[in-house]
Amino acid sequence: MAPQVKNRIRVALLVCGTPVLPVLDTYGEYPAIFNNLLQRGLDELKKQSAIDPDTELMLEGFDVREDKYPDDIHDWDAIMISGSASNAYDELPWINKLVDYVQRFPKSSDSPKMIGICFGHQIIGRAYRAKVSKSTRGWERIQELHQDIVHDVPEGFTLLATTAHTTNQSMISNDNMIVTLQGHPEFTGAIAREIIKFRTANGIFSKELSETSMKLVDNPLDSDKVVVIDGKGHLLGRLASIVAKQALSGQRVVVVRCEELNVSGSFFRNKRKFSCYFDLAFQTKSR
Repeated sequence: MAPQVKNRIRVALLVCGTPVLPVLDTYGEYPAIFNNLLQRGLDELKKQSAIDPDTELMLEGFDVREDKYPDDIHDWDAIMISGSASNAYDELPWINKLVDYVQRFPKSSDSPKMIGICFGHQIIGRAYRAKVSKSTRGWERIQELHQDIVHDVPEGFTLLATTAHTTNQSMISNDNMIVTLQGHPEFTGAIAREIIKFRTANGIFSKELSETSMKLVDNPLDSDKVVVIDGKGHLLGRLASIVAKQALSGQRVVVVRCEELNVSGSFFRNKRKFSCYFDLAFQTKSR
């Protein structure tokens, strides 16, 4: 059970995998990596005076591969599903249970928000009966580390992002309770570099893909090219921290971009256009 502390944002991370050894040795398990992402988002919100300066972040990991889940979801403000080296469409007991968990997850006004990252995006797609399988186009570029894709948009969801490689890069439920991202906002360039080297050494990435990815890994992320404003027109920050903002404050966030991107990053493949506008209308419950 999450401790009840005033001004504490409580995030339960459903851990679905373990980072590759070089990342694990330097950056720790996924709870530590996601904690760093969300803490950066919280710090940014504090600088903007967009959140109580005394607000603290508490993130706890639950390894669903070992059948560990939060006892009471209402103890949490957000439930996040991590990435994984596993396939979301595999008929493994722990994966099937996670799919069932998502299907049964209550979406009432007092329920926490759910956020799916990469494998989590695919699990949510599968839970809502979208087609999930390996892409015929192979690996996407960093900070995209996936062969599997969600092919369509399930009923009750709105598409937020797409690329030529992957039709469904991001989606939000029509009741604004669930948002998913195929990309990895938690992966820094340094983390991505270690993963590329590891997967190349183990024959998972071809030499060509490795060389191309290494050239792109330190490019500026898409967040530098995206304007993020709230419903009143106030600048909130960068796209890279949008997941953190949703989990930490539940602000109504409008993301607008109207020009072509010439970088590689968490949402878009190099030199691809993104849709001009989307609106994430999250409203957190009052506490």
